[in-house]
Amino acid sequence: MKSIRGKLWTWLMLLVISMLVILWLFQVVFLERFYYAMHFQRTEDKVYEVSKLIGATGSSQAGLNDDGVRTKIEELTELTGLGVMILDGQGSTLYQDNLAVEQMFKRSLSELVSHVLTGKTEITTVAHMRFDTEYWVMATPVIDQKSIVVGAMIITAPIEPVAETAEIIKSQLLYIMLILLILASAIALVVSKQFTRPLIKISLAAKEIAKGKFDTKCEVAQDDEIGQLAKDIEEMGKELGQIDELRKDLIGNISHELRTPLSIIKGYAETLRDVTGNNQEKRELQLDIIIKESNRLSSLIDDVLNMSQLQSGQSITQESCFDMLPLLEEMKARFNVMHPVEIICDVHRTLVFADRDKIEQVLINLIGNAINHAQTETAIRIRVLEAMQCLRVEVSDDGKGIPEKSRLHIWDRFYQLEDQNKGKPMGSGLGLAITKALLLAHDANFGVESELGVGTTFWFELKTCSSNQ
Repeated sequence: MKSIRGKLWTWLMLLVISMLVILWLFQVVFLERFYYAMHFQRTEDKVYEVSKLIGATGSSQAGLNDDGVRTKIEELTELTGLGVMILDGQGSTLYQDNLAVEQMFKRSLSELVSHVLTGKTEITTVAHMRFDTEYWVMATPVIDQKSIVVGAMIITAPIEPVAETAEIIKSQLLYIMLILLILASAIALVVSKQFTRPLIKISLAAKEIAKGKFDTKCEVAQDDEIGQLAKDIEEMGKELGQIDELRKDLIGNISHELRTPLSIIKGYAETLRDVTGNNQEKRELQLDIIIKESNRLSSLIDDVLNMSQLQSGQSITQESCFDMLPLLEEMKARFNVMHPVEIICDVHRTLVFADRDKIEQVLINLIGNAINHAQTETAIRIRVLEAMQCLRVEVSDDGKGIPEKSRLHIWDRFYQLEDQNKGKPMGSGLGLAITKALLLAHDANFGVESELGVGTTFWFELKTCSSNQ
């Protein structure tokens, strides 16, 4: 498997090489073509401009007598170094510069002039008769305002050899390319190392986390995407550590919670079989205990299943408009056999928009929790009041209260407060976690208020609705 460092170095080098190849093509291979195209295109434009000025005067001779036209012709010969010949409509020479050029063109001049005087523009190249030199030749007609050919212009320009210039540039580019390749290779190596070094650290940290060392640090001091990735890996390690702790707690709690009622059920079942005999009173007492512990096991399993469904997203809320007060009355009737429950309603309308079955589960958890922590036989208070277009439900007990440091954790899975009297955890630690999940599914506000030695109040708020919803 090729490393990221090698791939990054390779791609950077390919980028540099591609740029050097493009530079080589444009500066060496296509240099002559670009030079001639750009240079002679500008010359053509100037020649057409002068021919139009001459044609505007009516004849080649009149154009030569015009000071403005004469100045333009001299610019062509003096400033650009062109050879210029101006002919009249019969092909006679009216003006010429550079006689050597004229001698060079004597053999082909008549044919060139005959073509131009018909209104055609000719552009060609001609080799010197004695020297190995090429000339660029442009012959264009002079046309007056009536579109009549009244003369011609013949322009010559030596084609400057750029081969030597190209050879010089080629040699220079070889050194430049060599230097650039060395620099690019070094820079690419440094960049690839700088890029991959934190990734290697992150990879090693991820492997350590996979081994169970969840407090592993990535040690990447970068304020960019890679640095953020390192922070995310560390956060993931912390979350996995918490999950691992919860897993251990789950195994421990479930094992403990299952072992105790199972042991009791087994013990009383054996007693019923081997000892109790025909003693009706003992048999009924032991059967009641077996039933109670069986119900406890069933409740624990239900809590675990409910929590699993909520975490997996399989539990879907089916909200509707219903009256909260009858539901509270049902809860009161259900729990009154265990502990007195009192309902205080401070509002006239108690219609809410929510999933009735899930709110029922919330109330069961909160009321059951309040009964578990009650200190006296004083009734558990359920109070209903209005709060910002919502219906607020409060469940209060007179227990010893929740220490401030524990209030942040009571909603966590398997977190258990100790029994006020026996000094050991109570319940499965899932009730409040399930309550939290159910209320979050309703997008409801909820919380807890507690005072040590006075009691605790759990509350939640649901959206109100009208009867026609």
